[in-house]
Amino acid sequence: MGAVRRQILNGTARCAEAIGRREFLRLSAAAMPLVSRLSARSAQGRGVADHPVVVVGAGLAGLRAAELLHKAGSPVVVLEARGRPGGRVHTIRAPFAEGLSAEAGAIRIPPQHETVIQLAKEHNLNLVPFESLGGSALVTIRGVTAQVPEDLKRVTDALALKPEESGLGQAALLQRYVGDLPPDLADPNPAAEAYAEWRSYDQITWPAWLRSRGASDDAIALMTLGGDSRELSALYVLRQFALLQKASQFYKIHGGMDQLPRAMARALGAVVRYNAEVVRVEHGEAAVELGYVERGRKKTVRASRVILAIPFSTLRQIDVRPGFSSEKTKAIAELPYFPATRLLLQCRSNFWQATGLSGTARGDQPAEMWDCSYDVDATRGILGATVGGELGQTFSGMTRARAMRFGTQLVARTFPKVSGQFERGAVYRWALDGWARGAFAVFHPGQMSAIMPDIARPEGRIHFAGEHTSSWMGWMQGALESGERAAREVLK
Repeated sequence: MGAVRRQILNGTARCAEAIGRREFLRLSAAAMPLVSRLSARSAQGRGVADHPVVVVGAGLAGLRAAELLHKAGSPVVVLEARGRPGGRVHTIRAPFAEGLSAEAGAIRIPPQHETVIQLAKEHNLNLVPFESLGGSALVTIRGVTAQVPEDLKRVTDALALKPEESGLGQAALLQRYVGDLPPDLADPNPAAEAYAEWRSYDQITWPAWLRSRGASDDAIALMTLGGDSRELSALYVLRQFALLQKASQFYKIHGGMDQLPRAMARALGAVVRYNAEVVRVEHGEAAVELGYVERGRKKTVRASRVILAIPFSTLRQIDVRPGFSSEKTKAIAELPYFPATRLLLQCRSNFWQATGLSGTARGDQPAEMWDCSYDVDATRGILGATVGGELGQTFSGMTRARAMRFGTQLVARTFPKVSGQFERGAVYRWALDGWARGAFAVFHPGQMSAIMPDIARPEGRIHFAGEHTSSWMGWMQGALESGERAAREVLK
């Protein structure tokens, strides 16, 4: 993911410290005693303290919450609708040859995402640079492809830029028009009232905001290469820009990003139940009852508390009784998810390396491209591409075969040799994933200031986690931090 975000990654922010085991044990010991009496419906001779905490979803948020609760001594059960852990951290290995793999989901880790990096180290996973450090990147705009920075002038000469914009690349233009932002925009843990103070940024789209700053239309086209931001709130994009303002080097987990959730799930063992789809949540003052379908069989479980670590796009399908507050109901119903499509193209050779290219590229289709397999010793190579927005939605309406052909043609606009080198591939359309219904949470104008303060707020005995509840939306760090926060809420 991250085609929209990647176009603005030029900054840094400190991450909140991960909560250690000792601190969680301290919080657990200091926590208020659980209510020992159930409501009239659930009073069957058992106290609420006998019921586990139930985590819905075994993505990174749910796994992190379950891990910390388990270490603190709380009984915990994780219900996961899929047959695997990880959620939108999903590595594809078949149908690729020579041991190659590529990501359908999360692809990179910035250096300030300390929780991700620390957990990777704890599970003995090897971090390597996300992109090949050798060769030039490409940009394609208005039918012209050029290497950057060597041949950038050939692209900018073909654009109708203002004199003061001429010769500037994407990063330089962004710095010119974004300028110095209020320091609080870079706060990873803002107070709820901060969103009201930022409302002026939230009233227009990102391209419209750049235009209001004096940018020409062609400069905006250059600044937004690689992602479709036409419907995104300027506040949403500016928050990402501020949080990552100086991050230039990104990383990935060698051998597949899914190794992290798989390692976390293995450590939890039987705590995680797969193929267990939650369909009903009934919550009261003293307990919560969940109805779920596990491998075709209807089951129920009583919980002292519940952590819903699933996207709001999925939560909309669950019968919740009684309904949540009007504010939470509005947030669940209206939060948009980006309809990204991931294309993974196995080629007979790493032809881009032979011509001095890194495999990294951004185009105005819009698409972001990169070499998925530069770190694997193999004859073949895989080019990855992300498309989103309107084009990503178009992919959702195609057959898989047609989407693969159309995607190959799209990448060939920047890498023409793909047409003759392509062997096999995979296409993953997140809007069609029944347990995600989109790649990551985004905001349209007016939404972020209106609903963000209510997204993470607990409702009685129900808590909420997932990248959409964090400032680090769309990132593994955001999911992990949200799981930590939800676990703290439960233990307190």
